[in-house]
Amino acid sequence: MAMHLTGMYPDWWKGHRFTRPINAWVLGDTNETIRTTLQQYYVGDPPGRLTFEKRHMGTLHPSVIVSIAPRRGVPGAVDLVKVKHVSGGTSTLLFKSYEQGRKAFQSARIDAVHADEEPPINIYRELLMRLMSVDGNPPGILLVTATPLLGMSETILQFLHPQTLETTISEGDIVSGRAYVQAGWNDNPYLLEEEKARFRETWPAHELEARERGVPSLGLGLVYPVSESAITCMPFVIPDYWPRVFGLDFGWNPSPTAALFAAHDRDNDVLYITGEYAVKELTPQHHAVNLLKLGADWMPGVYDPAGKISSLKDGEKLVDLYQEAGIRYLSKANNSKEEGLMRVLQRMQNGQLKIFSSLSRTLTEFRMYARDEEGIPKKGNDHLMDCLRYIVMSGLGIARSKSNPLQYYRGLGGHELPYTAPAEGDWMRY
Repeated sequence: MAMHLTGMYPDWWKGHRFTRPINAWVLGDTNETIRTTLQQYYVGDPPGRLTFEKRHMGTLHPSVIVSIAPRRGVPGAVDLVKVKHVSGGTSTLLFKSYEQGRKAFQSARIDAVHADEEPPINIYRELLMRLMSVDGNPPGILLVTATPLLGMSETILQFLHPQTLETTISEGDIVSGRAYVQAGWNDNPYLLEEEKARFRETWPAHELEARERGVPSLGLGLVYPVSESAITCMPFVIPDYWPRVFGLDFGWNPSPTAALFAAHDRDNDVLYITGEYAVKELTPQHHAVNLLKLGADWMPGVYDPAGKISSLKDGEKLVDLYQEAGIRYLSKANNSKEEGLMRVLQRMQNGQLKIFSSLSRTLTEFRMYARDEEGIPKKGNDHLMDCLRYIVMSGLGIARSKSNPLQYYRGLGGHELPYTAPAEGDWMRY
């Protein structure tokens, strides 16, 4: 950011270069964090408070600072900094905080923004608007530095999964103008090994990955406080004799219709999540076409009990529409939420639940699935997690292998009757 403000780039610099003075913002959570951290990083201690020899210098050397405007009513805080640019002009650097709200970020054209910790999603979107290309100038750049302790926030999720893309951005890739780098303790040559060891004893395993390796996934208040490495495995070919089942959660927009596909190694009682599906704004018939290709034509499925509500089509039930489209073996899941969450967590902690590492959407939801201040799991971006709960609560008992699939049974008069999960001890009816 200092290079962009001054136009002083080293010869080896291959990134973007501004050949003119720029307007830049530096953003933080609160005015206090800006004063005590970001301000120090950029301009150091305010002039006049200490002698030049004792002052802490920021990244912007005093020789390139034209002027510093203090923030009114906040002793020691800086509002605006003017910086010499090598072209002969002057760049401006303005400090702002998220607590000012979205309106404080409107109606401006900015060349560069440094956001320390990910901004709220409404401010993030506003920043993208401020950086748009206008008046013949190229689009601006947004830099975000964050230790993702609060899980996969909506801002990080939108960054890693742009709505216009079908794939997740991986570290080092440049996709649609976006890229990211993870920096961990091992990237810092000044951290001593004994300090790292002491830190590792301080934090729980699920928080340690975020602090030590910068993994934008695990944080405080997670529903499943388990290390991601403990529940993932590389994909492998599922034996034909392993029972299979899928969980189905109904949606439209903004919530997708979601499904998870699972295989149960009954010999070792390990449940493997092998496939995922999440698509918005399709009818049950269109979803069924996609799900049938994934095995829903022979696998039993357990669905969101809310799916029994009436649809807009002549009062028919959503479940009926899926069954008419060919997904016959559907039964209602047990929707006891807290019990389901504890059963899933118990399997995770016991090594009895594994998720294929290729299921990026599922792992994204796992990373951001958190409880609110009252301990209630947050809604939104939890549909695959709901499918997982349905499978654990209701799917294992009805799972079937491909070599031994469920069949419709014939009722009185020879009519085909839809499959429903039998009651315990009632298997002979099938």
